Amino acid sequence: MASSKTHQHIDNPSDAQLKRLVDGKPVALRRLYLETHQLVLKALPDVVCSVDCDDFQIGYGARQYGYNGWGMAALIPYTKWVSLGFIRGAALDDPDGLLEGTGASVRHIKLRSPEELAERRVAIQRMLKAATKLAR
Repeated sequence: MASSKTHQHIDNPSDAQLKRLVDGKPVALRRLYLETHQLVLKALPDVVCSVDCDDFQIGYGARQYGYNGWGMAALIPYTKWVSLGFIRGAALDDPDGLLEGTGASVRHIKLRSPEELAERRVAIQRMLKAATKLAR
């Protein structure tokens, strides 16, 4: 287990570790969070990731992609949805209209249900692969 200045992290967490971390969340949100993480791993099988043990955010590609090692994406669980954020999302092509946000760089895909994830699966995988190309 890695540690930052304020929060403990688990590098490349197992499914069991992630399940334990989000055990207190609503069942539908846990499922969505875990399925979205699996989608990222399927799209990017060699991606390095790290989960924050306090807020359950998973960073993808840290020290692997991107300027100064900041990474390329993050999965963030909220109360009623999960957000898959892209560090350089404003530079991504978005033909499917998935990205939300108005920041100078970061954009995110807000997912509210496993069914919504299933509907957007192919487009999200394309977005993830495109994000790795931008981050290199």
